[in-house]
Amino acid sequence: MDPSQRFCDTSRRQLNASADEIPCDYSQNPDIITGTPRRSMVNNYRMMNPQSSLVPIYGTVVDVTTEYLNKEKNCVSYYDINVLTEDNQEVHFIIDANTYFVDCITQQKGVKIVGFYDELAPIPLIYPPRYPIKVIALDLPGRFVNANFFDCYLVSNDNQLQLVISNNSYIIDEDGKPYCGNISNKYMVVLYNQTTGDTPAITTPNVIIVLH
Repeated sequence: MDPSQRFCDTSRRQLNASADEIPCDYSQNPDIITGTPRRSMVNNYRMMNPQSSLVPIYGTVVDVTTEYLNKEKNCVSYYDINVLTEDNQEVHFIIDANTYFVDCITQQKGVKIVGFYDELAPIPLIYPPRYPIKVIALDLPGRFVNANFFDCYLVSNDNQLQLVISNNSYIIDEDGKPYCGNISNKYMVVLYNQTTGDTPAITTPNVIIVLH
């Protein structure tokens, strides 16, 4: 993917546009600021989080095709990345102006990547499947990437990861600027190195990126 080329101007979907108004009720857990808050076992996490999850697909780049608007090469309509998944299935990542790049992704074959797609997004019934990717990152040794909706207790929407924030957690927005707002009930990208063996697993992230 050529960094000198830009995507064609298009209206961009903001993942957090509808999440800003969701209130947090900590009345059942008054000790939230003194440790790692736990959601009540009687509350189903799906009922608490009506948001859709972002689902990861891990794989290796096989090929990249650039599609231009009206065949004119002044702007990119989308990139089509042919990916071989970890279970040797062929899929296609569709990368457009709605995709957030955690890292610079090149067209080099053999690069390991992870793409996250909206579980409720319409997927064409064709083979190989084509997934509209919301977040894409390199799959690097020793670094974990999670992109999802995190609730009032900073638990991911799939109930697999809970965040504990420290002074060493670097929180930024998509533009790389420091983010000082509330990070509850937000779609975010989390970069971290290790977790506990709990369910959900607990981690103190190195970097949090609050998506638009």
